[in-house]
Amino acid sequence: MSSNHERSSNPVLLVGYGLIGNSLRNRLLAGGLPVACVTRRKVPLPGCHLVDLATEAGLSALRDLLRGLRPRSVVLAHGPSDVTWIEGHERQAAHVHCEAARIVAASGVPAILVSTDNVFAGERGRYTVADEPKPFNAYGRVKERAERLILAGGNGLVLRISLIYAWTNSGQRRTFAERCLAAAFEDRPLLAPTDQVFTPVYVADVSSVIAAICASERVPAGIRHLSGPDQLSRYEFARLAYQLAGSYDPLVRRCRRRDTEWASRPEFSSLACDDFTDVSDLAHWRPMTPREGLLAMIDERRPEPAEHHHV
Repeated sequence: MSSNHERSSNPVLLVGYGLIGNSLRNRLLAGGLPVACVTRRKVPLPGCHLVDLATEAGLSALRDLLRGLRPRSVVLAHGPSDVTWIEGHERQAAHVHCEAARIVAASGVPAILVSTDNVFAGERGRYTVADEPKPFNAYGRVKERAERLILAGGNGLVLRISLIYAWTNSGQRRTFAERCLAAAFEDRPLLAPTDQVFTPVYVADVSSVIAAICASERVPAGIRHLSGPDQLSRYEFARLAYQLAGSYDPLVRRCRRRDTEWASRPEFSSLACDDFTDVSDLAHWRPMTPREGLLAMIDERRPEPAEHHHV
């Protein structure tokens, strides 16, 4: 077993450098923890390794990194994660998600698997860890398989997370909140389903929780849920974004999810957030409300007053 000093000097290995990975890397480094990343896109940052997990060479490289880096923990936050794309490419998505999970579980390194509310049928809101998974779509099936692999290793945490929102970096798929605010800033109309309900969680909350778990003495095993505190439809969320941005909220038009890109999502993508008070630094933590998170996004990229017309 590694000594405390050795463990503290070994990096957290982030598998995936998308929305979560970017925020989490910054959070971990700010907390004094070394970080290494596995990414399929070239990232000009120290400790970032270009690895394509869709290939056997990439999976072999992941094994080598686990042996060579001897990470204190691994965070599996890799893709693909486009729910619509995965509907037509389930086998390819399963290969990436499940083979990486299998390798990490076999390594014995404490692991955190970022999972999804899509492992449930979505027939009602606020699923808990006591509820039995019943995947609604291909993405849910893929993630449920990866969950079983991590849990079978006996040294992993499955962290199911509701839909995350934030600004994205260049080359990343835009979040729903980003699209709402971009349209609101320009006073453009936006279609949003009234029958797709979620508990959105701000990315800073996600990285705060995962970073605190990585910094703790041990990664708790089992399953936990991480979500925002409020349950609302995409339509309600979009209207809130328009209101906070100072735009005209009737520009948000009602529609049904069957007529949109969200047709493959369950009616309820909604989780009940668990208590993380047993984790150091999270004793007083609470997730931001959608109002607080959207205001944080607006403060980060508020347009010049001259560009805005509606009050």
